[in-house]
Amino acid sequence: MMKNLLLSLSIITALGLTASAAEKAPYKPALTTQTFFVANVECDNCVKNITESLQKVKTVTKVEKLTPTSGYVNVSFDAHTDSYQQIAQAIADATPAHGKKYTVSMKLRVPDYAKEDNAAKVDAIFAKSKDFVKVEATDKEKGEFLMCFLPLTVDAKKTGPQGWNGGRFGHPIHDAPPKGLGLAISFVREGVTPAKPAAKKQ
Repeated sequence: MMKNLLLSLSIITALGLTASAAEKAPYKPALTTQTFFVANVECDNCVKNITESLQKVKTVTKVEKLTPTSGYVNVSFDAHTDSYQQIAQAIADATPAHGKKYTVSMKLRVPDYAKEDNAAKVDAIFAKSKDFVKVEATDKEKGEFLMCFLPLTVDAKKTGPQGWNGGRFGHPIHDAPPKGLGLAISFVREGVTPAKPAAKKQ
Protein backbone atom coordinates (compact mmCIF):
# COMPACT_ATOMS: atom_id res chain seq x y z
CA MET A 1 0.00 0.00 0.00
CA MET A 2 2.79 2.36 1.02
CA LYS A 3 4.76 1.50 -2.13
CA ASN A 4 1.73 2.28 -4.31
CA LEU A 5 1.25 5.59 -2.52
CA LEU A 6 4.89 6.55 -2.96
CA LEU A 7 4.74 5.56 -6.64
CA SER A 8 1.64 7.71 -7.16
CA LEU A 9 3.27 10.68 -5.45
CA SER A 10 6.38 10.24 -7.60
CA ILE A 11 4.28 10.22 -10.79
CA ILE A 12 2.34 13.31 -9.71
CA THR A 13 5.58 15.11 -8.82
CA ALA A 14 7.13 14.17 -12.16
CA LEU A 15 4.07 15.38 -14.05
CA GLY A 16 4.17 18.61 -12.10
CA LEU A 17 7.82 19.16 -12.95
CA THR A 18 7.15 18.39 -16.62
CA ALA A 19 4.29 20.90 -16.75
CA SER A 20 6.45 23.48 -14.99
CA ALA A 21 9.27 22.90 -17.47
CA ALA A 22 6.84 23.27 -20.37
CA GLU A 23 5.59 26.58 -18.96
CA LYS A 24 9.18 27.81 -18.69
CA ALA A 25 10.14 27.04 -22.29
CA PRO A 26 13.36 28.75 -23.33
CA TYR A 27 12.96 32.26 -24.72
CA LYS A 28 13.40 32.47 -28.49
CA PRO A 29 14.67 35.86 -29.67
CA ALA A 30 13.59 37.32 -33.02
CA LEU A 31 16.96 38.68 -34.11
CA THR A 32 16.66 40.96 -37.12
CA THR A 33 18.46 43.73 -38.99
CA GLN A 34 16.19 46.39 -40.46
CA THR A 35 16.75 49.55 -42.46
CA PHE A 36 15.29 52.75 -41.01
CA PHE A 37 15.30 55.80 -43.26
CA VAL A 38 16.20 58.96 -41.34
CA ALA A 39 15.64 62.58 -42.40
CA ASN A 40 17.52 65.68 -41.15
CA VAL A 41 20.89 63.95 -40.67
CA GLU A 42 23.40 66.59 -41.76
CA CYS A 43 26.73 65.98 -40.00
CA ASP A 44 28.87 63.63 -37.94
CA ASN A 45 27.32 64.97 -34.72
CA CYS A 46 23.90 63.88 -36.00
CA VAL A 47 25.30 60.40 -36.62
CA LYS A 48 26.91 60.31 -33.17
CA ASN A 49 23.74 61.42 -31.37
CA ILE A 50 21.52 58.90 -33.17
CA THR A 51 24.00 56.08 -32.63
CA GLU A 52 24.26 56.81 -28.91
CA SER A 53 20.48 56.95 -28.57
CA LEU A 54 20.06 53.60 -30.34
CA GLN A 55 22.73 51.97 -28.19
CA LYS A 56 20.59 52.72 -25.13
CA VAL A 57 17.89 50.35 -26.44
CA LYS A 58 18.23 47.06 -24.57
CA THR A 59 18.69 44.58 -27.43
CA VAL A 60 20.42 46.71 -30.09
CA THR A 61 23.68 44.99 -31.06
CA LYS A 62 24.71 46.89 -34.21
CA VAL A 63 24.17 50.35 -35.68
CA GLU A 64 25.58 50.51 -39.20
CA LYS A 65 25.65 52.50 -42.48
CA LEU A 66 24.49 55.81 -41.01
CA THR A 67 26.39 58.77 -42.47
CA PRO A 68 25.50 62.44 -43.10
CA THR A 69 24.60 61.47 -46.68
CA SER A 70 23.37 57.85 -46.55
CA GLY A 71 19.82 58.71 -45.49
CA TYR A 72 19.38 55.46 -43.55
CA VAL A 73 20.67 53.31 -40.72
CA ASN A 74 20.73 49.52 -40.38
CA VAL A 75 19.87 48.42 -36.85
CA SER A 76 20.25 44.89 -35.46
CA PHE A 77 17.97 44.06 -32.52
CA ASP A 78 15.59 41.50 -30.98
CA ALA A 79 12.05 42.28 -32.15
CA HIS A 80 10.55 40.03 -29.45
CA THR A 81 11.88 42.48 -26.85
CA ASP A 82 12.10 45.83 -28.62
CA SER A 83 9.64 46.69 -31.37
CA TYR A 84 10.36 48.39 -34.69
CA GLN A 85 8.61 51.47 -33.33
CA GLN A 86 10.79 51.53 -30.22
CA ILE A 87 13.85 51.58 -32.49
CA ALA A 88 12.29 54.40 -34.54
CA GLN A 89 11.45 56.33 -31.37
CA ALA A 90 15.04 56.02 -30.13
CA ILE A 91 16.17 57.67 -33.37
CA ALA A 92 13.53 60.40 -33.07
CA ASP A 93 14.55 61.01 -29.44
CA ALA A 94 18.21 61.60 -30.32
CA THR A 95 19.43 65.11 -29.60
CA PRO A 96 19.03 67.13 -32.82
CA ALA A 97 22.32 68.76 -33.80
CA HIS A 98 20.65 71.44 -35.93
CA GLY A 99 17.33 72.04 -34.19
CA LYS A 100 15.37 69.69 -36.45
CA LYS A 101 14.14 66.43 -34.93
CA TYR A 102 15.02 63.30 -36.85
CA THR A 103 12.05 61.73 -38.62
CA VAL A 104 11.97 57.99 -39.24
CA SER A 105 10.35 55.80 -41.87
CA MET A 106 10.57 52.37 -43.46
CA LYS A 107 9.81 51.24 -47.00
CA LEU A 108 7.83 48.10 -47.74
CA ARG A 109 6.65 46.14 -50.74
CA VAL A 110 3.55 44.04 -51.39
CA PRO A 111 4.11 43.05 -55.06
CA ASP A 112 0.57 41.73 -55.63
CA TYR A 113 -1.13 44.73 -54.02
CA ALA A 114 -2.77 45.91 -57.28
CA LYS A 115 -4.04 42.45 -58.31
CA GLU A 116 -7.67 41.39 -57.92
CA ASP A 117 -9.18 42.80 -54.71
CA ASN A 118 -5.93 42.78 -52.72
CA ALA A 119 -5.65 46.57 -52.42
CA ALA A 120 -8.75 46.99 -50.27
CA LYS A 121 -7.75 44.08 -48.02
CA VAL A 122 -4.19 45.31 -47.54
CA ASP A 123 -5.39 48.88 -46.93
CA ALA A 124 -7.70 47.57 -44.21
CA ILE A 125 -4.71 45.91 -42.50
CA PHE A 126 -2.70 49.14 -42.74
CA ALA A 127 -5.61 51.07 -41.24
CA LYS A 128 -5.60 48.95 -38.09
CA SER A 129 -2.18 50.42 -37.21
CA LYS A 130 -3.14 54.06 -37.84
CA ASP A 131 -2.37 54.99 -34.22
CA PHE A 132 1.24 53.86 -34.65
CA VAL A 133 2.26 54.40 -38.28
CA LYS A 134 1.16 56.27 -41.39
CA VAL A 135 1.39 54.31 -44.63
CA GLU A 136 1.37 56.00 -48.03
CA ALA A 137 1.64 54.31 -51.43
CA THR A 138 4.58 55.52 -53.52
CA ASP A 139 3.72 53.19 -56.43
CA LYS A 140 0.44 51.27 -56.21
CA GLU A 141 1.09 49.22 -59.35
CA LYS A 142 4.36 47.91 -57.92
CA GLY A 143 2.98 47.70 -54.40
CA GLU A 144 5.57 50.05 -52.91
CA PHE A 145 4.88 52.00 -49.71
CA LEU A 146 6.48 54.50 -47.34
CA MET A 147 5.64 53.95 -43.68
CA CYS A 148 6.26 56.83 -41.27
CA PHE A 149 6.33 56.25 -37.52
CA LEU A 150 4.13 58.29 -35.21
CA PRO A 151 5.36 59.32 -31.72
CA LEU A 152 5.45 56.54 -29.12
CA THR A 153 5.60 56.88 -25.34
CA VAL A 154 7.58 53.90 -24.04
CA ASP A 155 6.64 52.62 -20.59
CA ALA A 156 9.92 51.62 -18.93
CA LYS A 157 8.01 49.43 -16.45
CA LYS A 158 6.64 47.16 -19.18
CA THR A 159 8.52 44.21 -20.62
CA GLY A 160 8.24 43.06 -24.20
CA PRO A 161 7.80 45.08 -27.39
CA GLN A 162 5.64 48.21 -27.30
CA GLY A 163 3.96 49.97 -30.20
CA TRP A 164 4.17 48.80 -33.80
CA ASN A 165 6.07 45.66 -34.73
CA GLY A 166 6.68 43.93 -38.07
CA GLY A 167 4.23 41.15 -37.32
CA ARG A 168 1.32 43.62 -37.36
CA PHE A 169 1.63 43.64 -41.15
CA GLY A 170 3.66 40.49 -41.73
CA HIS A 171 1.21 37.97 -40.26
CA PRO A 172 -2.14 39.22 -41.63
CA ILE A 173 -0.67 39.91 -45.08
CA HIS A 174 1.70 36.98 -45.48
CA ASP A 175 0.15 34.10 -43.51
CA ALA A 176 -1.79 31.57 -45.54
CA PRO A 177 -5.60 31.90 -45.69
CA PRO A 178 -7.82 31.93 -43.76
CA LYS A 179 -5.47 33.40 -41.14
CA GLY A 180 -3.89 35.85 -43.59
CA LEU A 181 -3.98 36.94 -47.23
CA GLY A 182 -1.12 34.71 -48.37
CA LEU A 183 0.68 37.61 -50.09
CA ALA A 184 4.41 38.28 -50.25
CA ILE A 185 5.61 41.26 -48.21
CA SER A 186 9.09 42.61 -47.58
CA PHE A 187 10.75 45.57 -45.90
CA VAL A 188 13.28 47.38 -48.07
CA ARG A 189 16.85 46.97 -46.86
CA GLU A 190 19.73 49.17 -47.95
CA GLY A 191 23.45 48.49 -47.78
CA VAL A 192 23.03 44.70 -47.76
CA THR A 193 22.59 41.98 -50.36
CA PRO A 194 18.92 42.24 -51.41
CA ALA A 195 16.76 39.57 -49.82
CA LYS A 196 14.04 37.91 -51.87
CA PRO A 197 10.50 38.68 -50.66
CA ALA A 198 8.87 35.88 -48.70
CA ALA A 199 7.16 33.56 -51.15
CA LYS A 200 3.41 33.80 -51.57
CA LYS A 201 1.71 31.11 -49.51
CA GLN A 202 -0.80 28.88 -51.23
